[in-house]
Amino acid sequence: MKITKIIWSITRYRLFYEVSRFICGIIANVATLAFGLLMQQLYNTLSSHPHFDQPLFILLCLMIVPALTTMVMSFFGIHNLIETHFPVRGLLMRNVLERIYQQPAARAIPCSTGEALNRMRDDATTIADAPRDYQLPAMIYALIAFIILLRVNVLVTVFLFLPLAAVIAIARSLMKRIERYRIASREAAGRVSGLIGEVVGAAQSIQVASAEEPVIRYFSQINNHRLKQVLRERLLNDTLDAFLQNTVGIGVGLVLFLAALNAHNSPLSVGDLALFLTYLSYISGFMLGFGGLFGWFAQVSVSFSRLRALVPEASPEELVEHHSLASVPVSQNQQVVVKSTPLESLRVENLTYRYPENGKGIEPISFEVSRGALVVITGRVGSGKTTLVRAILGLLPKDGGQLYWNGELITDSGRFFVPPHSAYTPQVHHLFSTTLQENILLDLPEDQKSVQESLYQAVMDQDVADFSQGLLTEIGTRGMKLSGGQAQRSAIARTVVRHAELCVFDDLSSALDAKTESLLWQRLFQRDSEQTYLVVSHSRELLRRADQIIVLQDGQMVAHGTLSFLLEHSAEMQALWQDEHIPNEQ
Repeated sequence: MKITKIIWSITRYRLFYEVSRFICGIIANVATLAFGLLMQQLYNTLSSHPHFDQPLFILLCLMIVPALTTMVMSFFGIHNLIETHFPVRGLLMRNVLERIYQQPAARAIPCSTGEALNRMRDDATTIADAPRDYQLPAMIYALIAFIILLRVNVLVTVFLFLPLAAVIAIARSLMKRIERYRIASREAAGRVSGLIGEVVGAAQSIQVASAEEPVIRYFSQINNHRLKQVLRERLLNDTLDAFLQNTVGIGVGLVLFLAALNAHNSPLSVGDLALFLTYLSYISGFMLGFGGLFGWFAQVSVSFSRLRALVPEASPEELVEHHSLASVPVSQNQQVVVKSTPLESLRVENLTYRYPENGKGIEPISFEVSRGALVVITGRVGSGKTTLVRAILGLLPKDGGQLYWNGELITDSGRFFVPPHSAYTPQVHHLFSTTLQENILLDLPEDQKSVQESLYQAVMDQDVADFSQGLLTEIGTRGMKLSGGQAQRSAIARTVVRHAELCVFDDLSSALDAKTESLLWQRLFQRDSEQTYLVVSHSRELLRRADQIIVLQDGQMVAHGTLSFLLEHSAEMQALWQDEHIPNEQ
C-alpha cells in the first residue's frame, strides 16, 4: 500500500474536519493574495500623494478585512487540526493493538514491550501529523501570486525563484538520508525504552545478582548510542530547516539588489517592492512546506513500516481501517451475559502444530474430553504438553486438525476458548501491578461471594486473611510482592471465578508444594461434580484421579487411557511412573 493511499485513507477518516481545513486554507490564501494587492496599492497611493485622505482611509479599512480573515481562518484551522490529529493517532494505535490481540498468544511482538509502546506513541503521532491535502490550496495560490509578480517584473521574478527551486532539489536529494537517520534514531530509542521496561520488571533479579553496575553501564552505552543517532537526525533536519528558512532572507536581498540594478531600465515602484516582499514570504512559506513534504513522506513511510512490523500478518489496509473511537460507559453493576453452550464433549482430531523456527511441535493427536471428566496430559520435559494445550486453546495457530464442541466444528479456537467456554491458568502466569481483587476479577462485576469462593478453592483464603489490606492489597509489578506459590494460586483463583465449562491448568506443581496442591485439588473437585478439567501434570495423586491420561513422547501421543491400563500396557507411562521427577505423595 503506497504512502499516498495511506494518507488518503486517514484523510477520509475525519473527512468533515479535513474538508473544513481545506476550505479554511483556500479562504486564508485568498485573503493573503488580497492583502498583498492592497499593500501594493497603499504604498503607491502614499508615494503619489503622501497625506491622509478618503482613498487612503478606505484602503486601510479594506486591509483590515483580509488580516482579520486570516486570523479567523487560523483559529478554525487549529481547531480542525485538533479534531483530526488525535482521532487519527488513536485510530492507528487502536488498530495496532487489535491486531496484536488477534495474534496467537505465543507469537510475541518482535520487540520489547517498551519499544512497542514507543512505536505506537511516536510513530502514530508522526503519521497523524503528516501533511495531507493542505498543500493544494497553497500551491494554487502560490501559482497565482507568481503570475501576478511576473506581470510586475519578469526578470526579478525569475531570478527570485531560482534559489527557491534549488531548495526543493536539495530537500528531494536528502530524502533517503533523512529516512535512514530516522530509522536508526527510532530503533535506538526503542532499545532504550525496551531496556527500561525489562529492568523495571526484573528489579529483584538484578538486585539478587548484584548486577546493578553492569546494567547501568549497559544502559549508559545504549543511551549514548541513542543520543548520537538522535543528534545526527536532528542536525540534518535543523540544518535543512535553517537553509530553507534563510532562503526568505536571500530572496529579500535579491529583490532589493535586482530592483536597484534595474532602476533605470524598468524601475519598481514602492508598491511593487511591497508586493514582492509580501508575496515572497508567502510563496517562500509554500516552497519551504513543499520542500519539507519530501521529508514528511519519508518519515511517514518509516513510521508506518515500524507500526506494521509489530503485526506483520496485518495488511496495511487493516492498520488504517476506520473504526469509531467513542467509548461506551459501562456501569460497575452491569454484567455482560455471554451465551455459551454447556460442554458435553470436546473432541480433538488430528491436531498438529510445528514451531516455524525449528520444526518441532506435536504430530496428529486425537482424543475426546467428556463433561465432568478429569483429563491429564503427561510426559517428559519437551514432549509437547504445553504446546498441545496452547494449540487446543488457539494460543498457537494449528497447522492441521479440527476441534469439535458437542459435535460442532470450532472455526476460531482463539475466540471460542474464552470464558464462559473455558478458562486457562498457564505455567507462566501474568499479574498486574494493581490490587489482588482487580487481578482476580479483571473487570468482572465485584461479587465478593464469588471472589471469596474462588480464593478458598485456590487455597489462597488464609493468605489473603493475613494481608493487612486483604483483597485490596497492592501486589506490585507482576505480583512481585507475592511469593511464587501465592502468585500462582492468585492466577488459579482468576480462572475459577469465571465459572467456565472447561478449566485448563498447565503444571500447577511448578510453584506449589505437594500438600498445597493436594488440598487445592480436593477443594476443586468438591465444588462441582460436573466440572471438566484438562490438566498438564506429573502429580501421582492427580494421575490416580484422572478419568483419562494422555501420554506424550517427542510430540506424539504414544498412549492414552486410565492409569491402571497405562501402567500395564504403556512402556513410556511405566518409565514416567518410576522416574524420580514424579513425586510420590502419600
